[in-house]
Amino acid sequence: MSFDLNGKVALITGASSGIGRGTALYFAKNGARLAIAGRKEDNLKAVAKECEEINPNKEKVLSVVGDLSKEDATERTMNETMDHFKQLDILVNSAGIVMNGTAESTPLQDYDLQMNINVRYQFFIV
Repeated sequence: MSFDLNGKVALITGASSGIGRGTALYFAKNGARLAIAGRKEDNLKAVAKECEEINPNKEKVLSVVGDLSKEDATERTMNETMDHFKQLDILVNSAGIVMNGTAESTPLQDYDLQMNINVRYQFFIV
């Protein structure tokens, strides 16, 4: 199944791997104009290149590297996207982490990191 995303601007977080990467490739293949965000710069560059190669409109991809557990990185991601494209039609919040452990064995700083990425940033970016 495919959708016509020509002219639509999508911001996809967590795009350097996994579901975020797959979503970015799918959106690119269907003509979307993309901003992708993630922590792993090399992976993000590779995903951007793949997206540019398969986009039927040969759209350049905006890549924003940053740790979305930090408010300034989240705000910068949104600001760079809006400054570049002047619009945002689709937001895919795919950034997330998993840390295994029990309540007794998980340090509070690990819990805070998980909550900041998996919950807090999701709220803040919207």
